[in-house]
Amino acid sequence: MNRKIDYVQLLNQSIEQEKPLVPPLTGSLQANKCCNSRCAYCGIWEINAKNPPVEDLFLAVNQLADLGVRMISITGGEPFLHPDLPQVIQLMDQRGILSSTMTNGLMLNQKKLVPILSAGINSLCVSLDTIDADIYRQIRGVALDPVLDGIRYVAEIRNEFPTLSDFSINCVISKANIHDLEPLIEFCNELNIKVGFQPLHNSFDSENNPVELKFSRDDHALLDEQIEMILQKKHQGYLISSGDDYLLAFPAYLIEKKLPEQTTCTAGYTSIAIDYQLNVKGCWPMRPIGNLHTQTLEEIWNSEAYTRQRAAMIDLDCPGCWLRCHTEHLSDDWLNNMHFWISKIKGGN
Repeated sequence: MNRKIDYVQLLNQSIEQEKPLVPPLTGSLQANKCCNSRCAYCGIWEINAKNPPVEDLFLAVNQLADLGVRMISITGGEPFLHPDLPQVIQLMDQRGILSSTMTNGLMLNQKKLVPILSAGINSLCVSLDTIDADIYRQIRGVALDPVLDGIRYVAEIRNEFPTLSDFSINCVISKANIHDLEPLIEFCNELNIKVGFQPLHNSFDSENNPVELKFSRDDHALLDEQIEMILQKKHQGYLISSGDDYLLAFPAYLIEKKLPEQTTCTAGYTSIAIDYQLNVKGCWPMRPIGNLHTQTLEEIWNSEAYTRQRAAMIDLDCPGCWLRCHTEHLSDDWLNNMHFWISKIKGGN
C-alpha cells in the first residue's frame, strides 16, 4: 500500500463527505503558557501560567499517537521552560512519532539543549526576526546576543545528534524588521541553516497588537520589493524554506488581511491542536471543542462539534490566518514530502 497516495486521496474524500476518513497528519501540543521573552506581538509572557504536570503531556502524546498522528510540534509559551520536555520527547520517540519544537532561543545552552537533543528531537526551529540587537529588543523586549550564541552552538554540535534531521529559523515579518531581512538570510546561509518566513498576525491569546509593527497601504511597494528579494535569494540557492506562492501572498495579507482567491483551509482534517490545559481545537485561533480530561481524543475528533468546526474552516468562517503551520501544508506535494520525511526517519511505508 502506498500510504502517501492513499492519504491524499482519502483526505479529498473526507472533505467531500464532510467526515474524517484519515487521521490528522500533524498535531500541535502546547507544553506551557509561560515565556522568558517579552514579544510585543504576543501576550503569553504576561499570563505566566504554571507548567502543566508532565502526566497531562504524556496523556496528550499517547492519545495523539493512538489517533494516528505522525508528527507532533511542541509549542509554548517557551517549551524549554518545561523541566520535563526531554521525557515528553522520549515518549514521542517510543511511540514512533516525529518530534518538533520551536523556541525563542534564549535557552540554547549546554544545560538545557543537550538533554533535549539527547532525548531524540527530530526538528528544532528558532523564532528569530532579526540579527540587529536594537530591532530585536524593540520586538522581543530582551537581549539578542544569547540567542545568536545559542544558534551558533546548535549549528556547531548538531551533527553529534543524528536524530536531529532539521534545524531551522522562523522569521515573522513586521514593520519593525522589514528592512533587516537580507542580513538575517545571509546569517542563516553562513551557518547552513534553513530560514522560513510568515507574516505578522494578531495575537490569539491577548490584546498585544502594537500599531507600530503593522503595515499600511503605503507600504505595498516596500513589501513587494522585500518579497522579491527573498524570492531572488531563494532561487539563487539560499536555504529559504517558504514556498513561492505563500510568500507572494504576504503583501495582501499584511496590509488588508486578504487571502488569495479560492483559498481553502483543510487544517481541520490534517492537523489538531491541544493546549496546556488539554483543550482540543481544530487550529489555534479557534474555540475549544473538547477536553482530554473528560473525553478521549478519538471521541472529540469524531464529534459533531468537530465536524462543524471543520466546515467553518473550509468556508474560512474563522480568523483567516496565513500561518506556515497550516497554509503551506495544503498541497499534495507537502503531504507527500511529509510522508517521505517521516518514513525516512521513523520507518514505515
